[in-house]
Amino acid sequence: MSEPIILVPLDGTKQALAALPVAIVLGEIEQASLHILHVGECEQAGKESRGRIARETDLLAGLAINTRVGMPAGEILQVAGELKPQAIVLCKHSAAEGKKMLGRTAMKVLHDAPCPVVLVPPERGVTAWHLHHVMVPHDGTPSTSAALPFAAELAERGGAELLVVHVADVRAAPTEPGSLTAPRYVDQPQHEWPAWAGEFINRLACGCPLGHLHVRTFLASGNTASEILHLSKKQSTDLIVLAWRGNWEAPRSATLKDILGEAHCPIMVVRTDTVTSPSGSTETERHRAPRDAH
Repeated sequence: MSEPIILVPLDGTKQALAALPVAIVLGEIEQASLHILHVGECEQAGKESRGRIARETDLLAGLAINTRVGMPAGEILQVAGELKPQAIVLCKHSAAEGKKMLGRTAMKVLHDAPCPVVLVPPERGVTAWHLHHVMVPHDGTPSTSAALPFAAELAERGGAELLVVHVADVRAAPTEPGSLTAPRYVDQPQHEWPAWAGEFINRLACGCPLGHLHVRTFLASGNTASEILHLSKKQSTDLIVLAWRGNWEAPRSATLKDILGEAHCPIMVVRTDTVTSPSGSTETERHRAPRDAH
């Protein structure tokens, strides 16, 4: 069995280095090696940029910087296809692109990557990153559940706490077969919330062994993105794991866009092209859990 790999694209800018502290910790947790990739417009420019990157931070000490020549997104995706990494960790955008939700390269990689993508805010810089709290929003649907094994296994291996957030919208209950609907009276959670939380934990345990994982569940009502962002700050979240169905223009993608634009911490996006059986069980065709749980 080949050694797990985490792919870390760098574009030569100081902002892109923000991905390194996150990738290093994820590599330690997953026992994966880092594949640092720089894509330049030409070979000479690539050599100069590689040298500049190495001088910017000592985090690269002992790590080889692999170079490619060509269009960044295309080369990153080609390398990902060859290496089959556990995840791709990259900065959301570079300084040249200004303050955007996602730069062009990050957008293309997110859309076509064959593995989870971790998007890091450039403003966090190269300060040390730790994994103490992993947050995973859940709307009760089986397709959203595809993100749970990634979040749960990562939290358990990293000794982190798993925070599960359900933002209830009683006006638009999920219609997907097998969905776990929210308590009817969200303004009186003491009546139905304990039963809902118990059922949720049972389903989570069926999908992935929990081991010694500590799980906390939160119920909120209102704007989904706003509630998730509020809770992530309040709970000092280090990583948000989001399930995404792959359609950037779909109404549900508005939540993903809002969180990507405002989150203070890195975000792992798990692409969930799924097939749901009549019984409610779901098979994820694109992104499967990275490794067997303990």
